[in-house]
Amino acid sequence: MSNSKWKFTISYSNNVTGDVVQALQVSGFGILDSETIAEALLDTTELDIGIDKKSEIEPKLLLQNLKKIGLSVKWLNEPAA
Repeated sequence: MSNSKWKFTISYSNNVTGDVVQALQVSGFGILDSETIAEALLDTTELDIGIDKKSEIEPKLLLQNLKKIGLSVKWLNEPAA
């Protein structure tokens, strides 16, 4: 059985005004995962990530924190309000 995941597309631009690693950590990612994601994002400028719905990471907080520092973020399977 596969795990359900929240799916995000994150895009890096010149408008980023904050620390990507810190924004990820505040959202619930560990330091190693935060650094790995930030590095991959800088290498590709657009990154698709999946987060296990059972994890401690709060998807709404992640969306808010990444947008706050200037990243473009799409929550591909965001639940209807």
